Amino acid sequence: MDKQENAVLTVVGVNDVGILAKTAACVAEANGNVVQVSQIVMDRFFTMNMLIDITGLKGSIKELEEALKENLPGMEVHLMHENIFNSMHRI
Repeated sequence: MDKQENAVLTVVGVNDVGILAKTAACVAEANGNVVQVSQIVMDRFFTMNMLIDITGLKGSIKELEEALKENLPGMEVHLMHENIFNSMHRI
């Protein structure tokens, strides 16, 4: 079996109905799989971190990020491969 590739997604913005559902649907449409998710709403602000298995992703990470931004207008969306995330946070 091939090694699983992951990406880290961060979504931040004003809370609204369906953010998690829209995100998961967009990931599934690109053949990604949500592995783990953490979200919190503070007052009216929404933050979510999601670990996505991108091993079988249709298209590129950049294309998925653009689709997420299109489906989540007004939200800050950042998606990066786990290797980049790990390199940025290594001491």
